[in-house]
Amino acid sequence: MSSAPTDATLGTVIAVAASSGVKSFALMRLSSATHTVNNEQRRVPVTFSVGTGGEYLLNIPADPGVAVPGYYMLFALNANGVPSVSRTLRLH
Repeated sequence: MSSAPTDATLGTVIAVAASSGVKSFALMRLSSATHTVNNEQRRVPVTFSVGTGGEYLLNIPADPGVAVPGYYMLFALNANGVPSVSRTLRLH
């Protein structure tokens, strides 16, 4: 990914620039360091489409029970499931 917003609202669409060949996107909630078990860790798959300029238009989930507001790492994955370097995204 070459660019992504740092902030997004639940239920909206964000534009992300990435190389061609991206097959999926995923949000990984940042880890909690308060206990040995992290009950908030989650991976949220993100649906997307490709815009007219070649940008990826990601549909941020609307349900706060699925995508709990907070900080996430956004990954783009290729056809082999290899993730990109993440971008930090705050959902609210």
